Formats: sequence, C-alpha cells, structure tokens
Amino acid sequence: MIKLNEPQWGVNLLKSLFAWMQASAFWSHWIPVLADVFVFTYPVYLVTLYVYWIVQSRKLNIEGIKYKIAALYIAAGIAITFIVNIWIQFLIDKTRPNVVLWLTDLKNTTILNKFMPTSSFPSDHATVTMSIAMMSLFRGIKNKDKKFLRFGGILIIFSLVTWFARVTSGVHWPTDVIAGSVLAIIVPALLMWKPIYKLGTSIAESIGKAI
Repeated sequence: MIKLNEPQWGVNLLKSLFAWMQASAFWSHWIPVLADVFVFTYPVYLVTLYVYWIVQSRKLNIEGIKYKIAALYIAAGIAITFIVNIWIQFLIDKTRPNVVLWLTDLKNTTILNKFMPTSSFPSDHATVTMSIAMMSLFRGIKNKDKKFLRFGGILIIFSLVTWFARVTSGVHWPTDVIAGSVLAIIVPALLMWKPIYKLGTSIAESIGKAI
C-alpha cells in the first residue's frame, strides 16, 4: 500500500476553511449537510430520465427511448468510475483530515460520516458527483443535445459545492477531491470514445428493451 500525505498548501487551505465554518453557527450546521445532500439527488435524476421514457413511449415518441438508453449508459459510467475509485483506495493509504488534525466535532458531522471508508484518497463523493455531471455533459456534446448540456452544467455546480463542503467540513483534503474529479473526467471521456460508446450504447439499448 502506498502511503500519501497532504501537501502543506492543502493542509493550510483546509485549516482556513474549517476555521471559517466553525466561526459561524449557520455554516457549521449547513456545510456538513451540503457535503452529502447532493449525492441523494442523482438516483432521482436517473430515475426521472427512465420514467420520462415510459411516458414518452406511450406517445410513440422515439425521443423517449433515447432518454432510457441515456439513463442506463450514464448509470453504467458512474458505476465503472466508482469501481476504479475504490480500486485506487485499496492501493493508497491516506488518513482523513478530521483524524490527522483532530477536527472531529460530534455535533456537526456529515450525513454519511459513519459510512466513510478509512482512506480518503480519492474522494468518493467528488468521483460520483463529477462523473454523473461529465457523463451527462459529454453525452450532450456527442449527441448535440441541449438538455444534457444543461443537465451537465447544473450537475457540475452540484459537484463543486460538494467539493467545497467536503473539504470545509474536514472529511477530505483538497487533493482528495481534485483527484476524484480528475478520475471522473478521464473515465467518462474514455467511455465516450467512439468504439466504446458504440458498444456501450448497444448494450444499454439491449438492456433497455428487456426491462
């Protein structure tokens, strides 16, 4: 296992953000909430795309089928990116900042605090939130679909807020969220490569017809 430590600039940035949060009762309450809350919106997003297909298919609208395939392909992309992220965590040992810097505050923990893995690198939240944004954005670019371009833009904002909140609440180092986001850009970009995209879309279409 490779042992990693946060560079000093990352430590200083986290300390400054954490001190800023602790100075305000309002932000001390809401930053930990923002660190997790957007993760719960993504299943809703994918289910909405899928249900939209059901509604549209009743009207015999081919666009509805497109959204069903999109929901399946985006979900698959998130799963693949997350698996790669977990694999990296098995190889790299990096202790969370709230342990190293004794930042744990039992009154203000994140929603999913007790479910966090031991290693903080790369950030699961940054990986998941950015991968769904990039899968949507890249699909919009590839298919010239303005809806997915808008979805991608909104989801990138959600991801950036999650980044900020994860670091500010002391559960991730700055380089954790940066690494997770880089991974979440690279893997979706590869999945949009023409041969892979064609195969993946074909598989998603077959699954979509079956279910």
